[in-house]
Amino acid sequence: MNHENKKIAKVMSEALIGQQFVLIKLFDETGDQEISGLITKIDQELRRVKLSHEQGFDWIPIDDILSLDLILE
Repeated sequence: MNHENKKIAKVMSEALIGQQFVLIKLFDETGDQEISGLITKIDQELRRVKLSHEQGFDWIPIDDILSLDLILE
């Protein structure tokens, strides 16, 4: 696990426990995307996170996450 992956894992668990909003930068073939919301579940077996946001929720593959930051209010 490289340094960035460790940082992502740490922030992911902090966000889940503290119910803090996050900004996720995702890899996409058409151009990187950013999405924000609340992490409501981490599925370690399938390596994905459930992100709830204004449009509902998405399951995001952990391997597609380029960066993940807490949104400080």
